[in-house]
Amino acid sequence: MRNILIVILIAIIGGCKQSSEEKFPQKEENHPSFFWSIGWHPNQDQFVVGGNQDTLRFFSTSNYKLLQNYPYKGTITKTKWHPSENKLAISVQDGVSESSILNLDNNESTILDSVSKEGARAIGWNHTGNLLAVGDYEGCISIFDENGNFQEKVYTNQKGMIALDWHPSQNLIAAVGDKITMYDYELDSLRTINDRTEEIEVLMLCVAWHPNGEFFATGDYGDFEYHYPPLLQYWSYDGQLIKSIKESKAEYRNIKWSNDGKLLATASEKIRLWNKQGDLVSAENSENLLWGIDWNEDGTKLVATDGEGKIIFWDSDLKRIQEFQY
Repeated sequence: MRNILIVILIAIIGGCKQSSEEKFPQKEENHPSFFWSIGWHPNQDQFVVGGNQDTLRFFSTSNYKLLQNYPYKGTITKTKWHPSENKLAISVQDGVSESSILNLDNNESTILDSVSKEGARAIGWNHTGNLLAVGDYEGCISIFDENGNFQEKVYTNQKGMIALDWHPSQNLIAAVGDKITMYDYELDSLRTINDRTEEIEVLMLCVAWHPNGEFFATGDYGDFEYHYPPLLQYWSYDGQLIKSIKESKAEYRNIKWSNDGKLLATASEKIRLWNKQGDLVSAENSENLLWGIDWNEDGTKLVATDGEGKIIFWDSDLKRIQEFQY
């Protein structure tokens, strides 16, 4: 079986316009304490963790205490805070719960209709927070307004959307699956970029625009059966490959730029920091494969989750500050 390590990829029916014979590996085996996603609140002293424990958890960033639990059936694959309001967008797979927007001011949850029943793994707000995009396991991007009202569905002709990120100042989405999809919301235009020259499809797991909007980065799974290493890649605004980096021994689960754009943090078998030119700045070993990752607002701290349910904090020099199991 291809793409082994710690997960088993299960093939599901391909994209919204794909034939029934086409398959694409998407969903992954649940682990007893898998925290897929972690997100630092942009304006408050808290962070959120989601995974396969049927619970959304909120912690204090000052004392690491559990603040609140929200029941949420199924695997929470991604969470994204609204840029200015106390709202959280949540993508979900494998359960009775659905992707939604949770308003923390009144604890009201709005279901995001028109997202595939197969579930979703890619979600994100645009720079103003008036639009939300969800990429699902059928290869579609659904657009909603800030209150969760459906606006449109984009058929990407990919077999599944794994991650997406809006441009920091434009309504332009970079999304990844087995390829890169660029969708311009204002022009309603779509184009696809192949990220590799190999004949086989390599699953891409993460994408992040640089805060200056001039380029973006992607991280992929690699293919260990065919000896294709996981790649961290830098791409220009118009989708031209700038640099491919063969450094990690495991897949890139998540990547995140610091708000000042000086450092890119990547979650893999190590935590690594890169500069905007793609040079490795520093790295630290991890006992387990890292999954979720995020910076605080001023770029002085990093937080990540690993494959054994651990939450770990570092400073910007990758000195470990705190860790705990939950």
